[in-house]
Amino acid sequence: MKRGNVRPRIGLALGGGGARGYAHLGVLKILLEADIPIDVIAGTSMGAVVGAVYAAGYGIKEMENMVFQIGWRQMFELADPSLPSQGLIIGNRLEKYFNILARGKDFNQLEKALVVVATDVISGEEVRINSGPVAKALRASTALPGIFYPVKAGSHLLVDGSISTPVPLAAVQEAGSDVVVAVDVCSQVDRADILIRARKWCEEIASKKGRQMAWMGNLRRWLNSSMPASIKIIDRSLKLNEQHVGILKQEKILSKNYILLKPAVEKIRWYEFHKAEECIRAGEAVGRQAVEQIKTLVATEGFSIPTSDKSPCFLDKTDGAFGVKKF
Repeated sequence: MKRGNVRPRIGLALGGGGARGYAHLGVLKILLEADIPIDVIAGTSMGAVVGAVYAAGYGIKEMENMVFQIGWRQMFELADPSLPSQGLIIGNRLEKYFNILARGKDFNQLEKALVVVATDVISGEEVRINSGPVAKALRASTALPGIFYPVKAGSHLLVDGSISTPVPLAAVQEAGSDVVVAVDVCSQVDRADILIRARKWCEEIASKKGRQMAWMGNLRRWLNSSMPASIKIIDRSLKLNEQHVGILKQEKILSKNYILLKPAVEKIRWYEFHKAEECIRAGEAVGRQAVEQIKTLVATEGFSIPTSDKSPCFLDKTDGAFGVKKF
């Protein structure tokens, strides 16, 4: 059925990947240059940060300047180190920095609808945040297990959204997007798979020895009770990460109108923030592909995209700790 002048609501699903997430800025830049409006953004980890900064009202040039101006010295100043109980870095300073990036806004004050995705490290479930202070939500979504303290929100203990949801496809679709552009910047270069295999090997050895020697079970229980919380959080996160391997293949696609982009950043490690320009250029390259795909999709479905339409789309507030929704 042709829809004539009805404009599709276009959503971005921005995945996590540390420094590789700068590619999202390149994709966003090209889409806006092509006068393709963005209505809804769902972000995981670094994708949430990029999405929040744009939704707060910054222009692309301003965002690029922010990226190129921050160096290792400024990054170290954002760290508030702690004894390794739940993590090495508390995260209060980072939250203050995120508050600057978000211009001190709550979700309902943003210029675009935004959904920030985190992971409940206890239940392993995806948690979507769309109300309350943006900065606190970003802190939760970027809380890399073992490095940053988890964020408490009601009954939830929140860590990096990439653990459960590498690319938040369902989140942006269920927020009302007709057309979704998903950007995947995941990579095996960070070698989380090695840690997962090592954990499984240790479990297998312990299980075999435990059957051979009864006292091994008592030793394992004692070690578990004596283990620092940060190590337990890392272990739990590795288990969850293993469960969610191949999430893009398994995740329910609610609409056929989606485009999956994968910038050529797979060789860049999550901490190589000095390679920001390379990541942005890679995002621009796949962004150009997206422009043509979106135009083709729009024409096929009978949509039209008037370039003058800049109206934002906001999500309703939810009850609970800063707008937590659990899925």
